[in-house]
Amino acid sequence: MGITDKRGLMYRPFQPTFEKGLDTYTECQAAVSGAFNGGLQFYGFYMDNLNVDKMFVLPDGCMNLVICCCRSHPSANICGSLFRGRQGIFVRPECEYFVIRFLPGYAEHFFKYPIGEFSEQEIPVQEIVPHAAVLLERVAEKDSFAERVRAFESFYRDYISGTLEIHKLVKYLTEKIIDGRGASGVSDLSQDTGYSSRYILKVFERYVGTSPKLFSRIVRFQHVLSTLETEHYERTLDRIFDLGYFDQNHFIKEFKEFSFTTPKKYIQQAGTIPGNPRLPSH
Repeated sequence: MGITDKRGLMYRPFQPTFEKGLDTYTECQAAVSGAFNGGLQFYGFYMDNLNVDKMFVLPDGCMNLVICCCRSHPSANICGSLFRGRQGIFVRPECEYFVIRFLPGYAEHFFKYPIGEFSEQEIPVQEIVPHAAVLLERVAEKDSFAERVRAFESFYRDYISGTLEIHKLVKYLTEKIIDGRGASGVSDLSQDTGYSSRYILKVFERYVGTSPKLFSRIVRFQHVLSTLETEHYERTLDRIFDLGYFDQNHFIKEFKEFSFTTPKKYIQQAGTIPGNPRLPSH
């Protein structure tokens, strides 16, 4: 089978404690600049003292550059792919945040490192990105979300340049997994593309930061989150086989592994993930 560079599917991860818990949350789902090739999403919010210890980040297969826009002392961390939910990565309250989300496979072109090295890590951007101080200054000095998006664009043009590229095989495989809502197995991907399972694992670890199996499970979990937002719990249970789970126990166990709560409790709490002070910070 030939690998084609077809137009990317828009993968839209869901982070409920941000999107439903913060009145200040705003986002730009599509890339503003054609140079980003559909591989970036932007979002922003204001973090106050009340919410700083309540935020819970769920696995979504993406990599994020999280910028605290404090004008006197801006800072930013590169947050790699998560394998389980994490509580609280935002340590500075009373601050506006601007976040660049790199969709699966796109971060390697920007950061110039194998993305697997960032997984489950939070690393100051100055340690990785040349001219990071310029990026922080340009973003932090702006007053609005739209201006910060444009500031990132200007930094990209000046210091990265060119179209945000993605490995063609990774693009094909991630799109296939997303389109299939996480149902594709590694053997299916190998048979479909003609590449060995070992090679597929290698490119996933470099460009996505997870194994293809874990990425498929995360995509399936993200699809379940979206489903629970629009359907009753009982109706979702009736569809667990269509969603790719063996039985109800498999469904509940995997949901809890990623979110530290059960699907039923998630629904009862209006779609917000409860904070848990015993969880490790990211």
